[in-house]
Amino acid sequence: MKVARLLRFAFFLRSYKGRQLYTIINGYGFSSLDFLPQRSQRLTMIADEKQLRVVILDDQLVQREGIARVVQDTGTMLVVLSTHAPEQALQFIENNPVDLALVDLVLNQQRGTDVGRAMRRLNPTLPVIIYTHERSMILAADIFWANKESGQPALQGYLLTQSISNGNILRVVYNQINATGHYIDPFVLEWHYRLREYEPLTRREEECALHLAAGKSNETIGEELGITIHRVENIISTLYQKFRILGDPGNPGRRVLMADAIRLLYGNRLTEKKLTVLIVDDHKKQRTHIQQCLAGDERLIIVDEVSSGFAGLEAARQKRPDVVLLDVHLPDQSGFRVARMILDELPRTRIILHSSDTSPTYKDEALKVGAIALLTKTEVTGALIYFLGCSNEPPAKQSD
Repeated sequence: MKVARLLRFAFFLRSYKGRQLYTIINGYGFSSLDFLPQRSQRLTMIADEKQLRVVILDDQLVQREGIARVVQDTGTMLVVLSTHAPEQALQFIENNPVDLALVDLVLNQQRGTDVGRAMRRLNPTLPVIIYTHERSMILAADIFWANKESGQPALQGYLLTQSISNGNILRVVYNQINATGHYIDPFVLEWHYRLREYEPLTRREEECALHLAAGKSNETIGEELGITIHRVENIISTLYQKFRILGDPGNPGRRVLMADAIRLLYGNRLTEKKLTVLIVDDHKKQRTHIQQCLAGDERLIIVDEVSSGFAGLEAARQKRPDVVLLDVHLPDQSGFRVARMILDELPRTRIILHSSDTSPTYKDEALKVGAIALLTKTEVTGALIYFLGCSNEPPAKQSD
């Protein structure tokens, strides 16, 4: 069985040296301080209503600071608390609005999953993502296990630490959690199924597996396949064995893992959307480089590549691409202006801007014109472009 192409992102940390952040002093007023590594930091700033308020809980200082920087650099997510102390995180969540919690699995004296569930008891609608270097399907089943009788809430995400390399990825993960209720890092599935031999599925098992991967209930699967629910349950039990997903039969987290495993291993049998891409960049060498980066991903189809803003607008009108990869600096006009003009005529197009300058000013402007991301030149990869291109609807342009 062919394993679907997976995302590969290098985890990076950037220093806070020289950065000025704002922190509340004694609950009121503001003071400009350097980020101090000796204590937890509560970061606050003026933010619009679209910013996601994020809590980070991690007892490793360098890792915590690096993740906080990735989050802050998005421009659409705001770190409201970054701490090593579970008690501080729980108290903050109890008393303040929070949209997302990122929790390290291994804390000093507690397990991140236990703290994450405590967070969910305080705020049942809060998505909690556990991140770790550990790859384990048993851990995955534990993360997604909810037990209403014992009051144990499920957690929503299992992310490998090295995948937290780009804030755009975090935003897409958040959107997937909102849409499906969960997210599991595809590297975990790839690791679990690497170098394994599998017993082939029967035709009926394969049909059932593909329906399960589409999120259908046992009742619906039975109706569509013309078999009893009892038969569906027996087939699914066999699938658990063939996919080597062990654990408590009553653990609903296993079904989540099963669905994702089927999508991974049977990706070529599922309907996987292909995206058309238009490249707009005035440097021939850069256009060639981008084409080479995207050519390795068969899900991306380059429909045209042009060298000016005017040509980009005309190509977008004619080709109607799903994604426009647009350089900010063009010879005839700003990439921001071109993005706005394209979205005026083709509002469903996803605009991904790229530039050597990803300053806060540029990020704010990218949001205003309706782009879904602003990447550096080196961040452009086929996997990331596809990942962003398949995200939820493009953001609405902000009025001037």
